[in-house]
Amino acid sequence: MIVLDAVSKSYDNTPILKNISFNIKPGERVSLLGPGGCGKSTILKILLGLTPPDAGKVELLGMNMADSSEDQKIVTLQKVGMAFQQGALFDFMTVEENIYFAMENMTKMSRDEMSTKIDQLLATVKLERTRTMFPHELSGGMKRRIGIARALSTNPIVCLFDEPTSGLDPVTSTIILNMIHELGGENKESASLVSTSSVEIAIRFAERVILVDKGEVVADDSWKKLLLEGSDWVKHFLSLRLIGIDLSYAKEMELPEEFIKLHWK
Repeated sequence: MIVLDAVSKSYDNTPILKNISFNIKPGERVSLLGPGGCGKSTILKILLGLTPPDAGKVELLGMNMADSSEDQKIVTLQKVGMAFQQGALFDFMTVEENIYFAMENMTKMSRDEMSTKIDQLLATVKLERTRTMFPHELSGGMKRRIGIARALSTNPIVCLFDEPTSGLDPVTSTIILNMIHELGGENKESASLVSTSSVEIAIRFAERVILVDKGEVVADDSWKKLLLEGSDWVKHFLSLRLIGIDLSYAKEMELPEEFIKLHWK
């Protein structure tokens, strides 16, 4: 479903991505993890055909995004759901108009079907009363939830989430993560990729983690395996962001017993 093969990208002679390679299969859920500025958002932009790579191959649902015409890209992107940072809602549209816009342009649903779908989505994200509200009337967390609901309203085959919980409190982050699991899990054949700088969010979202640093893939495996068997840098990066959490929460997250014994006395 998603293939990046030796993808590189530079801006003003500054390398942003260096020989990035990975693939994601149908039904797979993957976390793209790395510190801010490592190239995660650029990977998503290249995947969506918003910016071309300098080198390498990019395939999305079998379509070569680097060599496709704009019309071909549009057909492919109609099968993709994308939730941007901060929700990226249209300020001049109400909540329902924002969601209608996606479905009208990317599905063949009737108006009644779309209305029913919006009711279901808003009920799932517990924002039924926001239907006629404008973005400026919503909190940051509410905007994120509406943005994700809009991205998933078209029943996409591929779901992409760019920093869905960045800057939010732990409770709101949990609500959003649970919502992604619930809504995104309706299609068992869909593939999902979340971009995040949070180790906790990455391992709660997916078993497989692709770790990026300075524009390179430094690890790609089960997060449990990376915690125990990754390189010294990988283990340090992951553990440094986990050892401060409460022991009971560490067990709830199903961190490896060996890791817990090492860091919690």
